[in-house]
Amino acid sequence: MKLLASITLLFAVICSLVAIVSAETQGTASMMNFEGGLTKRGRGTWYSGNDLKNAACYDRNGLPAYSATIHSMIGAMAMRKFENCYKCMKITNLNNRKLNVIVKIVDLCAGCHVGTAIDLTPAAFQKLAPKGNLGLGVLNIGWTQVRCPQSKLYPSKPKA
Repeated sequence: MKLLASITLLFAVICSLVAIVSAETQGTASMMNFEGGLTKRGRGTWYSGNDLKNAACYDRNGLPAYSATIHSMIGAMAMRKFENCYKCMKITNLNNRKLNVIVKIVDLCAGCHVGTAIDLTPAAFQKLAPKGNLGLGVLNIGWTQVRCPQSKLYPSKPKA
């Protein structure tokens, strides 16, 4: 009988604590839109070498060419009609949300499906990878469009 009374008392204490915590943390819940909104989930990879030359968003329709370096904060995405060119994305490592980076999309990712991945320069990938480990090769990421920072690491949009 004593055991049942102790369990009942413990249950009452736990219920009271849950009620207090719930009252303190009440708010409006919101769902992130991963279907067609600005926020997406997918994989993050990196590329370098000749693949950084002649970014697809630039060298077309009479626009000047642009070649990134391994230090540039840029990314490549699969796109239908260059709709993400010159947009900046804040990318977060979904396995370690303290690791994030902002990149400007300037290129097409040949090995990606639309809306499923961003290919990054080594410098951008290292900001997302634990201990900057390029050897990981692929990261679980999420991204949201943001305003582009002013920096020489982010190429400017070409003048048509």
